Amino acid sequence: MLKLTHFLLVIAVLLFAARLCQAECIPEHAPPQPNQDALARLLKAQDRCPVTTNDFLNLVERNGAKLEPTMVNFLGFHNPDSGVFFLFQIVSGRLSGLNLSVERGDLLFGHFLTANDRSQLVLETGGLLIEAIAWDPAKQLFNFYELTQAKDCKQPGAHWCYRGDSRLILEDIEFLYRPRDAGQKPFQNRLRCSGCHVNGGLVQKELASPHNDWDITSHKLPRGSLTPDATVAKILQGLVDAAELTKLVQASSRRLAASPEYRKALQSRSMQEQLRPLFCAVELNIESDHDPFDQHKPAVQIPAGFFVDPRLGASSIAIPRENYEQALQKLRSHMPDKPVPTDADHAWLTPVKADSDVVMIEALVQMGMVDSEFVADVLAVDFTEPLFSASRCRLLRLVPPGGPDFLTRFETNLKASSEPAAKQLLDNLTDPKRDAKFHRQQAADYLDACQKRATKPEAAVEWFGLLAQRRAEVDREELSQHPRGHILESPDRVVFPSASPPGGRLGLTPSCEIRPQ
Repeated sequence: MLKLTHFLLVIAVLLFAARLCQAECIPEHAPPQPNQDALARLLKAQDRCPVTTNDFLNLVERNGAKLEPTMVNFLGFHNPDSGVFFLFQIVSGRLSGLNLSVERGDLLFGHFLTANDRSQLVLETGGLLIEAIAWDPAKQLFNFYELTQAKDCKQPGAHWCYRGDSRLILEDIEFLYRPRDAGQKPFQNRLRCSGCHVNGGLVQKELASPHNDWDITSHKLPRGSLTPDATVAKILQGLVDAAELTKLVQASSRRLAASPEYRKALQSRSMQEQLRPLFCAVELNIESDHDPFDQHKPAVQIPAGFFVDPRLGASSIAIPRENYEQALQKLRSHMPDKPVPTDADHAWLTPVKADSDVVMIEALVQMGMVDSEFVADVLAVDFTEPLFSASRCRLLRLVPPGGPDFLTRFETNLKASSEPAAKQLLDNLTDPKRDAKFHRQQAADYLDACQKRATKPEAAVEWFGLLAQRRAEVDREELSQHPRGHILESPDRVVFPSASPPGGRLGLTPSCEIRPQ
């Protein structure tokens, strides 16, 4: 009898222990020191993991939080019939079960819609279900999570997976645009998120208004023949303007750049890694004409960032619409896999310098690593190529380690180089006349020359050829070589229209004339 009692007691203890083991939802690959962000804490409080998108949506709302969805069409504004929409949800409010206040920007997550065989717009139920990014107040970094069916997380079925944080992204991009040994790659492939969130924070490529391909209050995304099912219809009732996400994306870059822990992590990296966003494109944004192309306005506004870095100058250049339409026809512009429309929803969709790249360099200036004159001297090298300047980016390899006499050692490296860009930067750094005011005046003269050429039909064709080249360059740049992620979420996402750029690489002269390079 005593043995039976002992046996039953052991069984009871084991059953109780099993229940305790099941009392928390801990993402796979979570660090030994538990994350303290809102998502990790919310999941930990559950006795069963939410393993569908709808389960998680209900969990967040059941705990009292507010959801504000924003929406983008992954296949282009005028191509809704496949239902490939991406919803990015802004979470805020008090999570009653945790007695935790979630401020806007602390927790955001994205999930996909698709079309079923009944022409309904429904939640995606397979593959990658949710991507989430959450601010960890203890680490002072962003944490990245997925609800996924990927085999590298756990099998079978869908599971929550912790992918890493902003500090790990710094490690993942250690060799991006830098000297590498044989076999080393630009990305170390520790986490997929580093292919897009290269600066470690939130991203929204179409950051500036009008947010091409996003739903905005004054210009709603068409849904074609698709009708949302009851679940999706409820979600879309709360849809907010893409500009609401923009505020949080911009704030996230500044929040991360100001974080003492992130600054400590950044300062532990090489000087080349710290200065990389100045010399090269680490992330990018996309800008366009403000008015929808279908409104047939008499002029097309070319975004200022197409011509020059905003820290040197800014001037939106307008060209006649008829000249632009001739350029579209001559270079056979069209949306991928569709002969019409010939252009995106907004004209002159162009990659430009990322706001996050600018913020990261501003942080280095605040930290005293470099000064604003140094920044202007670098930007002035090949300044008519504000985003993808190969000559300016190659100079990053000449940046010496930090420490005393950094500038002197850098000038010595520049002096020993045979690169024309190295000589130009050396002159900028050593000639007292070439200060920031000088560089801004140089940019202003260039923009004046562009303005004078803007009404000429040949200028529209030449500049559009350069635009087509820059769009194509996105895929060829090192920032697009992550093995599991892509800076523009391609190949799944359609961003730019297709066009046939002229043969050979083109560039702009300071007189705003096209020249072969």
